[in-house]
Amino acid sequence: MDRRTFFKSMATVAGASAVAGPILGPSKALATANASNSRLGASASDLQTVPDAFFTPDLIQPSDRTAADKLSFGQRTVLVVGGGLAGLSAALELAERGYKVTLKEGGQRFGGRLHTRSERLRTGTFNVEHGLHMWFYQYYNLQDVLQRLGTWEKYFVPFDEVHFQFRNYKPETIRSVGPYPLNLLNILAESSNLNLLDALGTVGGMTDITFYDHASNWQRFDHITFPEWAKRAQINPKFWDVIMEPAASVTLNDPQKVSAAEMLLYMHYYFIGNPKAFHRRIPTVDHGTAVIDPWVERLRNLGADMQLNSPVSGLRCEGGRVIGELIGGNHYDYVVLATDVPGTRRIVAASSSADRASEFGVSQLKSRINGLFTAPPYSVLRVWFDKPTRARPANQAVIETPQHRPINLIADYAMIEQSYAEWAKASGGAVLEFHLYNGPQFVGLGADQVWNEIRATALEIFPELSGARTIDFSLGSYDTFTSFSPGQGLVRPQSDFARSVGLENLGLAGDWVSTSYPTALMERAVSTGRECANAILRDDGIKEAPIQAAKKNGPGLLPQA
Repeated sequence: MDRRTFFKSMATVAGASAVAGPILGPSKALATANASNSRLGASASDLQTVPDAFFTPDLIQPSDRTAADKLSFGQRTVLVVGGGLAGLSAALELAERGYKVTLKEGGQRFGGRLHTRSERLRTGTFNVEHGLHMWFYQYYNLQDVLQRLGTWEKYFVPFDEVHFQFRNYKPETIRSVGPYPLNLLNILAESSNLNLLDALGTVGGMTDITFYDHASNWQRFDHITFPEWAKRAQINPKFWDVIMEPAASVTLNDPQKVSAAEMLLYMHYYFIGNPKAFHRRIPTVDHGTAVIDPWVERLRNLGADMQLNSPVSGLRCEGGRVIGELIGGNHYDYVVLATDVPGTRRIVAASSSADRASEFGVSQLKSRINGLFTAPPYSVLRVWFDKPTRARPANQAVIETPQHRPINLIADYAMIEQSYAEWAKASGGAVLEFHLYNGPQFVGLGADQVWNEIRATALEIFPELSGARTIDFSLGSYDTFTSFSPGQGLVRPQSDFARSVGLENLGLAGDWVSTSYPTALMERAVSTGRECANAILRDDGIKEAPIQAAKKNGPGLLPQA
């Protein structure tokens, strides 16, 4: 094998190792990649790299850049249903441009899966989130909002490595440094568990990752599970255990049943499609303070009517348009449906059509939405202890535990958020959050019961707490997360689906809505919300909000000379 062929192979198999998590470590940069490559038997200068400009995000510009920035004629009204990121995103773009926005959230808090609740516990009053979230480098549109709100630099700090604890392998801390593909070679060189032979055994399956094609991904891979794809691609078993299966386990879906297309999108979007994709940040305060509260305040200052505890039972459709709620006399010029899958299914099922012009659209929308499902139930348990955890490196504030199910992830909040750090210092205790995905066995259990179920497993990771007393709990149990099972990707509608079937003023937004460019999770919610706003702005001749999007294709093995 000549040197160039060797490095092509190495770049390919290193791509496999990158799927473990977001891992760009800023401390060593390109020099580390060069040194690691030297350990593999050659200097970095022997290997071409992809220039940074190759990964510049695509920019979806306004269709008419000369259009007005704001409404200059009579008031236009918009009903936004759902107060999560998708609804907040649509509402912000429209309110800033002069629309009268009414946002109705059926629950007690804004934020959706980013909500924060205040809990009065024996240990004090704490702001408790839905669960730990990470903000990734390619969350371009979400970062744009946070920068506009003035919170991105104020509250968010880098967290650029991912740490794993296994039962059958050594602990693994993964990061990516340097340009593509040196960043991937470095991961292999620094791995505690993987070697050259493991990598070479994975070459055959990596072209689907490095040559990711968003346009054909769902047609090619959404009919099989990720494990089925791995078997067909002859993925090395150790690579599967250490790298790929952990990535599938944190999707909140059953890793044995998750779609191959969904996971290939994840690998491209979070790991391979940009050498900086592993950059991530976490907030030093709760999500309400860092994100949701300033967002809602901005909307109220813009005149938006922000309503909590205001569920929408259904929509009234007439003349090929949604004119308002099923119950209530208000009429709206536009409607954005930005609820989760169960909420959307419920609202659409109850919606009525007054004439044939809207009946077809309603029936088509019902048929499409009824094909969507949710992931298995999951729980997030936060536990206060009367003893501290042992001193650990900062990158172990979050530990992924793919072989310690039912625990998938543990977050040490005394190492993450300021209020918890202050409590731990004053009390001499600790606060750990346990993420329990794909956990129908916990449905209906109380927090203390859940802790009893996971205690032995938790102490494998934190043995120093074996004699600690639990002094408080906070439990969140959820069953509304989007399903990533095979076939779902092909069923998901795009944000303009309702318009395409005759409901010309209705938009769909959420992390369950499909996009023509790579997105996922929080960024997909924000992006589809912005798409809905842009459709309304185009209708009225107002300049749309630009959308930044990740590249639709993978970088390949190596750049062409």
